[in-house]
Amino acid sequence: MNQHIITIAALGPDTGDMLTMGALQAMRAAKTLILRTARHGAAALLKEQGVAYETLDALYEECEDFDELCVMAARRLTARARACGEVCYAVSDPGSDATVRALAACAGEEIALRVVGGVTAAQAAACAAIPYGVNTENLRTITALSTEEIRVQADCPQVITEIDTKYIASDVKLWLSDLFEDEMTVYFVENVSDGCAARPILLCELDRQPHYDHRTAVLVPAVSVYERSRATYEDFVQVVGRLRGPGGCPWDRAQTHHTLRQYMIEEACEAAEVMDGDEPMKIADELGDVLLQVVLNAAIGAEHRDFTDRDVTSMAAHKMITRHEHVFGRAKAKDAQAVTAVWENAKKKERGEQTALERVMDVAPSLPGLMRAQKVVRRQMQAQGTPVSREDALACLQRAAQAMTGAGAGEAQLGELLEACAYLAHAMDLDAETALRAKTARRIAQLQKEYDKNP
Repeated sequence: MNQHIITIAALGPDTGDMLTMGALQAMRAAKTLILRTARHGAAALLKEQGVAYETLDALYEECEDFDELCVMAARRLTARARACGEVCYAVSDPGSDATVRALAACAGEEIALRVVGGVTAAQAAACAAIPYGVNTENLRTITALSTEEIRVQADCPQVITEIDTKYIASDVKLWLSDLFEDEMTVYFVENVSDGCAARPILLCELDRQPHYDHRTAVLVPAVSVYERSRATYEDFVQVVGRLRGPGGCPWDRAQTHHTLRQYMIEEACEAAEVMDGDEPMKIADELGDVLLQVVLNAAIGAEHRDFTDRDVTSMAAHKMITRHEHVFGRAKAKDAQAVTAVWENAKKKERGEQTALERVMDVAPSLPGLMRAQKVVRRQMQAQGTPVSREDALACLQRAAQAMTGAGAGEAQLGELLEACAYLAHAMDLDAETALRAKTARRIAQLQKEYDKNP
């Protein structure tokens, strides 16, 4: 099969003065040269040098939206390649051009794509900030409209390009403010091109500049977590790594999985406690304490080459994907009850067939007694396929309560009564532990009210 070829050439930033010799050579040699648009500085250069070209500008008027434009552009280019054998398609930056992605998706085996890269707007903007002493190594590039889809990072320098309006600039500022201080210095670049100048401004001023267009960008330097008030998960791992590392904290370095066990239980209980309140930042604070235990234990695992934090997050993510087949797969679930069935089926696939004994043996002994009792009851009933009715559970509770009235009733009978409560909670799809905690909280609140009246 004869393969047709589409060469994709990078024009570089809009002025055309950063066009590489390789890209220019590819366009000169092309029998058929198609520019995505003539609204680029390189178009004038090509015309001066007598290089003939076509454009896709007419598609902008023919298509209703950008997605349709990309599809139509890809179809137009592949059709020309089949007709001409070889085509050169020129865009500003092949790496970020949506029509190029659409072309790669539909080219097929009979069309080969070849890309001649060039200077990007992000690289030009980074060069403009170098005179200010900014380290641009490991540069990260983000287009302004893509900030809605990704989380901001701070451990490497980054350029946000295509800030073409004040409103987009405001969105970028808010995105960056998730990690950076308003008074931080960033580098504003207009008319990204060869020799363009960057202007240091405060982050809070990003949406107060006099002019924006598709050539506008901002460079944000890397800032250490020790110089910021906000941090990412990766920052937190770095901090814990320093505490566990040479010259770190003697207490943190001395911990093991075993010594941290009690803190994991305490922190989880404290987090659960504040979840009943209405103080969001207190919840965030306590969840941070739980996360500390996770990251500390992951650091210990990594030091012993047992597992790393990537294993922890990978296993958790995989579990969420496989157990939410109604979201990521083909299962259907219209309500929360149906979701529970999907979840249990997924766990059954993971673990294989398990007996009721195997299921209940997996319940952690460290759980609070009432919570553990209900979980054991639930797993046994599910494994045996035994239906649970409210009436049966109430009858069981009545028998246990009656046993408490007999002579010699003691701890064993009380245990039967409490387990019957857990059985009833399961039958009614309630949580016994939460119900008891709420009742205890109400008792304390009532006692507090009485004490306030009569101190």
